[in-house]
Amino acid sequence: MIYSPQMSSTSRVLNTELVFDVALEAAKSISAPPRTGGQRSALISIVFAAMSLEAFLNELIELAQDYGDYMEALPAISSFAQLMSDLEKVQGSVETRFNMAHWLLTGRPFAKAEQPFQNFKLLFQLRNDLMHFKPDPRMEEAGPKPAPGIIAKLHGLSILNDSPAPDSNRSWVHSLGTRAVAEWACNTSSRMTADMVSKLPESGWRHTVEDVTKIIRTLHFPARH
Repeated sequence: MIYSPQMSSTSRVLNTELVFDVALEAAKSISAPPRTGGQRSALISIVFAAMSLEAFLNELIELAQDYGDYMEALPAISSFAQLMSDLEKVQGSVETRFNMAHWLLTGRPFAKAEQPFQNFKLLFQLRNDLMHFKPDPRMEEAGPKPAPGIIAKLHGLSILNDSPAPDSNRSWVHSLGTRAVAEWACNTSSRMTADMVSKLPESGWRHTVEDVTKIIRTLHFPARH
């Protein structure tokens, strides 16, 4: 989407929803039952859902910079643009940057024990584990392979593979590759984006962000229990 703010000669190509659409289409392409493992498209959904949140935050900051330059801009918008840009220069983690953004918008950090922040953290831990993949350890005797800590954390969400096949015969990535996981990744990105947008001050900045995140803020899949 090409965005041209009023009162500015700046034009921006915004890609958050394009990136999110890759995650969404990958999830929709899975025709297997929700908890059947080994669906490779689920891995695409995980990575691109996380990427869409990074893109959202980066574009949120850029749009704040546009609106922060207006004479009548709210001081909160100019401060947000400046401080978040400074944090990006020191290469803060995605979690730190989202937490700081929430703090600047609301006066407090995310409640880490609550949603949507809990699933947000899980999504990025999962993305990092996939991007920095380590092979399963070799087992000298038959028995279940130790799974990464992230798999244990996801068990309670009822989205992992539920096949009765022995754990020793499959990788943790097989257990992870389900339609339910793909849908959860998309929903996590949607909920986190919607939560952040809801906390923006009433302004042209908020209206523009609402307009360019219409698709991503819609929850596309029912929660699984």
